Amino acid sequence: MKSTIKNQSKKLLIVAMALGVFATACKTTNPTAPSLPPSSSMNMDNSYSGGQSNKTASGLNCAAAVTAIGWFDLIIDLNVAIPVASFNEAMKHEAVYDANAKEWVWSYNVVVVGITYTANLHASESGDNINWKMVISQQGGFQNFTWYTGVSKKDGTSGTWSLIKSPNANVSFLDIAWNKNSSAGTADTKFTYVEPNQSGTNSYVWWKLTTDIEYNGHYDIYNASNQQLTQIMWNKTNKNGEIISADSTTHCWDNTQQDIICTK
Repeated sequence: MKSTIKNQSKKLLIVAMALGVFATACKTTNPTAPSLPPSSSMNMDNSYSGGQSNKTASGLNCAAAVTAIGWFDLIIDLNVAIPVASFNEAMKHEAVYDANAKEWVWSYNVVVVGITYTANLHASESGDNINWKMVISQQGGFQNFTWYTGVSKKDGTSGTWSLIKSPNANVSFLDIAWNKNSSAGTADTKFTYVEPNQSGTNSYVWWKLTTDIEYNGHYDIYNASNQQLTQIMWNKTNKNGEIISADSTTHCWDNTQQDIICTK
């Protein structure tokens, strides 16, 4: 009898241990989602004009700076406003981990010009990198279109984006390369227009945040159609700055965007 009870106790102990192992194995793990790339990785900085457009900038020199970059803004506004808006909206949402796919997904709706889009931003680990993929569907329109992909370092110091033009024109359109050094307070983002066989193909806008005391904001604007480079430099706090035109002439403005004579 004692032997029987002892054997039954052993069996119960084995069953209990097995159930414990099984329960542990079945627990759902939810790893911490990676940080999203910075907003500057997909948005241009217009602080050089105090946020003014070329129609409202009070001085001609500042207005010239706005106009110089305006043609590139137009390219982006007309073609990638939806993917940029979808990325900005992701900042307001939390990711959910998909254990089967081994990826995180941010899912949400975003409204652009009165039209609702469903965005699903996917992120998966690959060594020291995070791979990104944005899939967008239009309410009553196109479905599950992969509008852009990207790769970033896990530590958030650098990355790239590759954007497609549109669901109706499935060609490469815009390449973005970005860097950010939070400890040094520096960053840069280069937007390159890569649509094939266009007069402006390989044009770029390169934004830089530096530690320069006089001008810590910089833009290099290269128009491949006429091979001209324009440079804009400004103080992000005071808003004064200067523009160096393709012919190397320099024009300056003060912190109220009024024209002034350059002192150097």
